[in-house]
Amino acid sequence: MIPYKQKLELMVNGVAITDKLKNHLLEKIGKFYNDDYVTTTGVMLEIGTNQDTYVTAHLNNKSKYVLDLENDEVIFYNRKSKEKTDTTIKIWEPSPYMTQSKLNNNGEYFNYVNSHFDRARISPISGCSFSCAFCSVNSYDYGLNELPPMDCALTNALQDERVTHVLISGGSPKECDLPFLTTVYEHFPQKFANYDFDVMCTPRGFTNYTDKSQYRGYIQHLKDIGVKGLSINIELFNSKICAKYCPEKFGIGNSNYLYFLECASEIYGTENVRSGLIVGLEPLKDTLRAVEEICKTGCMPMLSPYIPYNNIGKFPTVEFLLKAKEKTDEILEKYNIPLAPLCKKCKHNTL
Repeated sequence: MIPYKQKLELMVNGVAITDKLKNHLLEKIGKFYNDDYVTTTGVMLEIGTNQDTYVTAHLNNKSKYVLDLENDEVIFYNRKSKEKTDTTIKIWEPSPYMTQSKLNNNGEYFNYVNSHFDRARISPISGCSFSCAFCSVNSYDYGLNELPPMDCALTNALQDERVTHVLISGGSPKECDLPFLTTVYEHFPQKFANYDFDVMCTPRGFTNYTDKSQYRGYIQHLKDIGVKGLSINIELFNSKICAKYCPEKFGIGNSNYLYFLECASEIYGTENVRSGLIVGLEPLKDTLRAVEEICKTGCMPMLSPYIPYNNIGKFPTVEFLLKAKEKTDEILEKYNIPLAPLCKKCKHNTL
């Protein structure tokens, strides 16, 4: 099985971990998987002899794929065949740093900073003002995270030499809190100028989500303060499905997303702006329409397999994902635009 298809198999089926390996990892590093949002929770794996394929696989005790420990080495086998695969696989150990955290209403700790392979992610807010039904972010209490502890958390995170770049992400703020996010965007790229910072957000201006007259000026401001790139995720292009599951994103509208992307492409250039699409929750024809429209703006599409949450939908099949990738590649070739993200390790939860 080629590493890429194996990656998709792991994304769809997840992986089981034996107690022997689990206890070994707990003793060695204190945790055996990354406990984060629904799209990034799981075991971070490097696949292939050159560790050139990266994937985060959710934990699934019933998965046919099993990770075990043999002679102090991680082995990978198919439960059905009972045979060890010839695939080289390595668990990417979660970063050893301790982040500043706070308790949410469920009695769980919400981290200001998390890491995914070579990227650290800052969450300026806890929770989210949007109510996307399939997203776990809005299960946390909404609130603004204070800048000093976020700064402290990132300082600690950057002690891990594997971290090479930073994403400022998290949920979407209330409109009245948009200026706070701008202060966060202004602070980090200037203080930690040796690192590249990307911002993930919805279309927005200085004070408003839908005032298109603010878009170009705000994007220019982000570039001027040192933000390297933008991730403006449309996610769902089918209007009826988007309205059902993402009412606030539907309210902003595809036309505003595409106009924001067009402005961002003009200011940042193609390879610094991407837009994520969820693959498997809407018909493939709608996702491919979105791919084409994103390419027309001059930005890079990014494909993320749907991960079921809140009893909504199912994992897409590997065959569906392969078809989505094949059809997307045809569109990308037509426009001479690469598939995002460009960072190899950041492809851990994308096609």
